Amino acid sequence: MRTFFAPAERDSQDKVVKDYGMFRTFENLSDIVNGLPYIALILNKHRQLVFTNNYLVELLGAKDVKELLGLRPGELINCVHATENEGGCGTSESCRYCGAVNAIMECLRTGQRAQGECRITARQPDSTEISHDFFVSASPFSYKGEDYVILSFNDISNEKRRKLLEKIFFHDILNTAGGLRGFLEFLKTFPDSDDRDELLQIAMKLSNQMIDEITAQRELLAAEQGELVPHVETLNCHEILNETHRQIAHHPVASDKNIRIDTTDLQLKIITDPLLLRRVLLNMVKNALEASNEGQTVTLSYTPDFEQKTITFCVHNVGEMSPEVKAQIFQRSFSTKSSSRGVGTYSIKLLGEKYLKGKVSFTSTAAEGTTFRIALPMAP
Repeated sequence: MRTFFAPAERDSQDKVVKDYGMFRTFENLSDIVNGLPYIALILNKHRQLVFTNNYLVELLGAKDVKELLGLRPGELINCVHATENEGGCGTSESCRYCGAVNAIMECLRTGQRAQGECRITARQPDSTEISHDFFVSASPFSYKGEDYVILSFNDISNEKRRKLLEKIFFHDILNTAGGLRGFLEFLKTFPDSDDRDELLQIAMKLSNQMIDEITAQRELLAAEQGELVPHVETLNCHEILNETHRQIAHHPVASDKNIRIDTTDLQLKIITDPLLLRRVLLNMVKNALEASNEGQTVTLSYTPDFEQKTITFCVHNVGEMSPEVKAQIFQRSFSTKSSSRGVGTYSIKLLGEKYLKGKVSFTSTAAEGTTFRIALPMAP
């Protein structure tokens, strides 16, 4: 079978069941692994499950561990990439950057313990997606001439979320608040200046930027917890892009860059939540501007599909993303900026698909640049 990364070969189900029976007879092994407060697996050399603890069985809602035997970690968790290639978990192009697969492969190759962080986007039974952040540890284990891997998954999602919020509130928002205070102090020295109104406008923009950042984080937390309630209206598409342009034009990320709106039909309308759609579009534009160099242009547009009754909003920049970024772009906590940033594209996917019921996608090539899209229902 074809693979883009890890070997695709597997043991037969009979061999997997035989290994399970062997480990099941180990004295006190079940008691030990069932006492662990996290996912613990024993994998064969083909990365297939041959033994696990009750924590995983209960987490997945399986009736018996035998339902899970022979599956690989991504197939157990229902990773969105586990079905992209016929070889299954570990064989898609995106798997090159998976912390779990890399830890297992390194452990098998070196015979030494390997560990690291792992981001997995899993598909739930209702077809929605959920993001996980794990710390994984893979340790070698040999028995009767065969190599196995003891693999553990420790959920660090809350820790990653806390670090992200600390970064946003202690760095980004604190910087904005500091800038706002500086302008207000500066205004004291010009009580009757002709520039006073202009300075007040700048201070107002800084305060709005700070409030917007706090609101965005509140919306994201509510969205992840399933508490966000969309308020649907009929909106003019051209006006939405104009408003998005106005909101981002004075943001620091737009400095020395161009933003262009390219539309033809100014009367097209859409049915959606205006606040959430603007949030999605703003994140798309921010990402495009961050990926652009001085003097380059970011283009906002929309395209109707009257047959499908949808309107697709597009945000384009001239650069191409690297293969590593393309493979992880919608994962929570992945960022091209730093290890403690990265919810912009994740929130685009979460808000755009789960709450706006749209379809989020992107293309990125050297010849055509990068375009992010969200397709939404057209108004009757």
